[in-house]
Amino acid sequence: MNEGYTKFAVHLTEGGLPANPELCRLNEVRTELHDLGLIGVLPGGVGYGNVSVRLDGSEKFIISGTATGSKRTLALTDYCLVDSFDVRRNEVFCTGRIQASSESMSHGSVYQANPAITCVTHIHSQAIFRFMLANGYPRTSERAAYGTPEIAEETVRLVCEAGAARGVFVMAGHEDGVIAYGDDIESARKFLLEIHRKVTE
Repeated sequence: MNEGYTKFAVHLTEGGLPANPELCRLNEVRTELHDLGLIGVLPGGVGYGNVSVRLDGSEKFIISGTATGSKRTLALTDYCLVDSFDVRRNEVFCTGRIQASSESMSHGSVYQANPAITCVTHIHSQAIFRFMLANGYPRTSERAAYGTPEIAEETVRLVCEAGAARGVFVMAGHEDGVIAYGDDIESARKFLLEIHRKVTE
């Protein structure tokens, strides 16, 4: 993260998660992405990648927690509920047994941009990242660094310009970062797997 920006702050309230029938399937998709190396942990121990699902009729969403990239399969306690967030202040307010990661603001910006979107996935892959940049996929500005208000604004711009509840874009200023979203979990999954096949075949 650019040191000139306000540090990410998370405010966690200890508590359980609301019931969500989609969470089991979300966790299965996350494991699938982990097995493909699209979610995981870097050699230095820093985790990457998150998945989330919106709560019906609200801007709240359940997201995989911080520092969970090393785990192939997550437990319920490895997820948290994002109650609200403030892009300009780089703050997230959440409920659970684990803190939300700073990727939560990117997820939240996608949900705010289109109320029909119910699932967001954020993965890292150098091969997919370079493929998307080389083939004209939607992209955020290279000047919009990860974890800043600018990347959240760029995220909203791309989703609004797409005008659809399903899509994928590359985070040009966040090395190897890619976001896919959909009006259900399967559509977000499909975007990532289709691009993964194009890159690996």
